[in-house]
Amino acid sequence: MNKILIVEDERILAISLKMDLEDAGYEEITMVTNCEDACQFVVQEAPELILMDISIQGDKTGIDTAEKISAFSNVPVIYLTGETDFETRRKAENTPNCKGYLNKPVNMEILEPLIQKVLAEA
Repeated sequence: MNKILIVEDERILAISLKMDLEDAGYEEITMVTNCEDACQFVVQEAPELILMDISIQGDKTGIDTAEKISAFSNVPVIYLTGETDFETRRKAENTPNCKGYLNKPVNMEILEPLIQKVLAEA
């Protein structure tokens, strides 16, 4: 059973992604909206994958959150974001444990094989 953490502050997008993942056969999916909750979940539940938005609630970005988590966990991160500028993408892709960067809206035909690949490597 794969534990997946979705860090997304837009509730409708998070629910839609969760439903798509459930349709693909994933069952243990948790949604949070900010850095603090993401870090707490990683410590307590040790997910096998994080799907991370870059613009999240609070004063920390998804990039900041991934960097903070990397200090105490090797959980892989796939960024799912509307941020398309080169500098943001470069910064995200250079974070520890980054395994992918996909622009929203996310195509499940691209995301699902990437998730399978990342989980198989873990």
